[in-house]
Amino acid sequence: MQPQELIPLILDFLLVVAALVAYVTRPRLGGQLAKGLRILLVGVMILGFAHMIESFLFLLFNFDLLANEIFHRLLVGLGFVFVIMGFSTMRRAFFE
Repeated sequence: MQPQELIPLILDFLLVVAALVAYVTRPRLGGQLAKGLRILLVGVMILGFAHMIESFLFLLFNFDLLANEIFHRLLVGLGFVFVIMGFSTMRRAFFE
């Protein structure tokens, strides 16, 4: 593996670590706010893992470029679904 191929993996790892740190250090709220924030942060973790999975599939397994890009975008889309669900849950906490 070339050094320039290692840099994206390191950055991907840092994205996942940042998402995990955000999850662990989230404020301990109650009720719907806590549930919504937890869902939202799971979405952030999925976004981080999507980048790492894309790099691993491409670099380590020589995965087809188009299939890798499609899979990556599906994971990113799933991550954003969780982010939206988290915000929606948190919003309900303010209007119920």
